[in-house]
Amino acid sequence: MKKLRVGILGCANIAIRSLAPAFQNHPFYELIAFAGRNIIKTKETSKKFNCEAIISYQLLIERNDIDLVYIPLPNALHYEWVIKSLRANKHVLCEKSLGCNYEEVESMVFEARKNNKLLIENFQFRFHSQHQFVKKMIKNGDIGEIRSFRSSFGFPPFLDTQNIRYNSELGGGALLDAGAYTIKATQFMMGDGFVVRAANLNISKEKNVDIFGGIYMQNELGKFAELSFGFDNFYQCNYEIWGSKGKIIATRAFTAAPGFEPIIIVEKQDNIESIKLPEDDHFSNILTHIVKCIELKDFETEYLQNLQQADNIRQVVNIAFKYSY
Repeated sequence: MKKLRVGILGCANIAIRSLAPAFQNHPFYELIAFAGRNIIKTKETSKKFNCEAIISYQLLIERNDIDLVYIPLPNALHYEWVIKSLRANKHVLCEKSLGCNYEEVESMVFEARKNNKLLIENFQFRFHSQHQFVKKMIKNGDIGEIRSFRSSFGFPPFLDTQNIRYNSELGGGALLDAGAYTIKATQFMMGDGFVVRAANLNISKEKNVDIFGGIYMQNELGKFAELSFGFDNFYQCNYEIWGSKGKIIATRAFTAAPGFEPIIIVEKQDNIESIKLPEDDHFSNILTHIVKCIELKDFETEYLQNLQQADNIRQVVNIAFKYSY
């Protein structure tokens, strides 16, 4: 398979810090260009990664030497540029959350199907080997029958009060950011079929976005998930799976950077064991997954995951008790 030629829309921190280096270091990718509206920053970023600077998103997606567009723009801009990229016959990797509502995601998936292109939401943590280790333990019955799932992802307030996560017009809020991870983790670790039974969103009157919240989910077998998330919290980035014979805790579930050796804690009646696992690079791993999807033209699985995630978020918004403070 030829290398996938990549164009990046915007100079977001996640692109500069994580994805652009991953594209450059992966043997099946070639980073062609950054496009941005800030001329100086776009040129500086492109120079850093030895690629072109384009001062127009539209000009980038129209180029014939781009196969895949990576979109790390604010949530409210995803719909426009995902649709335009797909219509320009490009595969798309988009930051989470993919859309601001279910209808946007449904339209994006429709366009991807029509154009036979991959559309994948960048939950790269799915591809970290620590989660396969946990799944293997569950399959082997190490903690017995699974009863429940719990996940927390949150961090202290941002020093930059102009951070896009605080901007409702740009699709900000904790649910579409940190909360989305905990929902995705429930699907990924516990399987499909979970629906939202209760939720709480705490909305800042000053910022007009949800700052923290919680979700209770359940499937038809009676298994349940308790999720917590926020922007005004003591840092947490974990999940725990409780079984009839023990409990497994992933202590750095979503943000295990390349080079980090994650620790899995296994609690049983008579002992607690901490297992240090080898380092891994989930950014590189999701890029390998994309290559395989495109090579096999296996796009439907990601389409369905996109829709399931968006539907769960819609359920939260519809059912949540909203508290303003």
